[in-house]
Amino acid sequence: MRFAGFIFGIFLTYPAVPWSAEVTQTQGLPITIEADSATVSESLGRSEYLGNVVIEQGPLKITADQVVLTSLEGDLESITASVNEGSSPAQFEQTRTDEYPAISASAHSIEYKIAAETLVLTGNAVLMQGADRYEGNRLSYDLGSGLFKVESDGSEQDRINLIINPRAKP
Repeated sequence: MRFAGFIFGIFLTYPAVPWSAEVTQTQGLPITIEADSATVSESLGRSEYLGNVVIEQGPLKITADQVVLTSLEGDLESITASVNEGSSPAQFEQTRTDEYPAISASAHSIEYKIAAETLVLTGNAVLMQGADRYEGNRLSYDLGSGLFKVESDGSEQDRINLIINPRAKP
């Protein structure tokens, strides 16, 4: 569990994510991981949790059938949450803070790429930030720049759907 706590702690303290203003308050909070089973290998830089996985730390919550944390030379590279066919989608939630609206994402697979500062949702992807909603087969969100890319699977039946609300003037 020490490896998982270290890995997840790096994820939450990474300075480029938009909710980093709350990191100082979050990083000292305990991490809870619930799963049916866990396989942790510090030497391979891989930690895998299976079966009704729930990971929480402060305002952050990830739920999925499987969560894999990978690192290289002690640096976290990615966090991947996925579900089995027929299961409810994987969930990524960050509750509202004083500075940022809540972020809620769901998809068949959710990958947070640390170096690229990107959240990638694949398979019935939905991301909600505040009152805005983005839907498509694949969605990527650059956390540093706030850039969204939403894609369909290319078929005429699968189209992207966006709801973007006007921002209040200061």
